[in-house]
Amino acid sequence: MAEMTLNIKKTHSERLMPLLDRMLTESGIEREELGAVAAAAGPGSFTGLRIGVSTARGLAQGLNVPAVPVCTLAALAEAVPAPGTLICPLLDARRSQVYSAIYRRADSSPHALETILEPAAISLQELIKALQSCEQPVVFLGEGLHSYAAQLERALPHMALLAPAPFRLCRAALVALRGRRLLEASPRSSYLELLPRYLRRPEAERLAAEKKGGSDR
Repeated sequence: MAEMTLNIKKTHSERLMPLLDRMLTESGIEREELGAVAAAAGPGSFTGLRIGVSTARGLAQGLNVPAVPVCTLAALAEAVPAPGTLICPLLDARRSQVYSAIYRRADSSPHALETILEPAAISLQELIKALQSCEQPVVFLGEGLHSYAAQLERALPHMALLAPAPFRLCRAALVALRGRRLLEASPRSSYLELLPRYLRRPEAERLAAEKKGGSDR
């Protein structure tokens, strides 16, 4: 019914709540009419995830409605509807890694997403090796293409299909779509279950562990 997208440098903490209020007002929807809340739980920016998840948890608890954690990568993959298609969402995880997964859109109705490679923080070379073993064309999407599109095309000639710019952002509508499908499978999702999914430790924790001689993973 409504969607707002901003791609600016101001933080979620400054913009998120005013945008939510404006969207509900312009749509003529009261907060009490919301049946559930879905949020991208990760992977992604650690700070951004914490702000988004905290806001969603507060709304769900206050309204007493289900809260659905949505994998950012799976939400991106929902943009590709074609049955039988291999889909590889890609986010830049820095430190020579990407956040990625491999999905396949099922041939039979309801054409659900099947997970071929679980979401992970891995090197681009590891991801390419996994895709080469699939031996079929794959659709790439996500903001990681800004950094790695050329490498993927070189490593996967005749396989890599790169999504255009509008499909390189994780849209709120895709998170809502994925959240609705998950909610149908588990209608009692509690806000207590909505937690960030980082896929690796935050930088501050990693550095602290290194100082103590612990693992950096």
